[in-house]
Amino acid sequence: MHMPKIERIKKRHLLKKREQRDLIEQIESDLGSSIGLDDKSQIESGILDDGSHILLLDGEIIFFEHNSRKIPTLRALLKGIIQIPKVTVDMGAVKYVVNGADIMRPGITHVDDQVTANGIVAIVDERHGKPLAVGISQLSASDLRTVTGGKVIKSIHHVNDHLWEFGKS
Repeated sequence: MHMPKIERIKKRHLLKKREQRDLIEQIESDLGSSIGLDDKSQIESGILDDGSHILLLDGEIIFFEHNSRKIPTLRALLKGIIQIPKVTVDMGAVKYVVNGADIMRPGITHVDDQVTANGIVAIVDERHGKPLAVGISQLSASDLRTVTGGKVIKSIHHVNDHLWEFGKS
């Protein structure tokens, strides 16, 4: 799945403290995880030239909207801003995951207990434990462990996609 390169952020504004607090509470509730930002953090809301809604911290995209859900970016995960359940893949799956492929059951080596059906997950490699992609699990942790084949996680953001590349500039 090829995503267009982000040329610019069309609209951008600093959230008021109240807006920021309400938004963080909503995201924490939706994801079931706390966001590690202090009261001095200044979050901006923006719209990319492709129409995507984003949240920025210090100029980096930390959340994006996908089907009306706020999804953490890989950069937010790498910075420890938020933790989400992880699914670990073997090294043979890495080259496919970083190119945006959905996750197939045979490539999975470990599933966190907190993984839920339709839940947001980080896909990490077994050697380094670094996030390679963010996806939506089609199954719960127990079902992921028992099923033997097929696509089980839909990839929605990965290393080298348009959101990742934007963060490098």
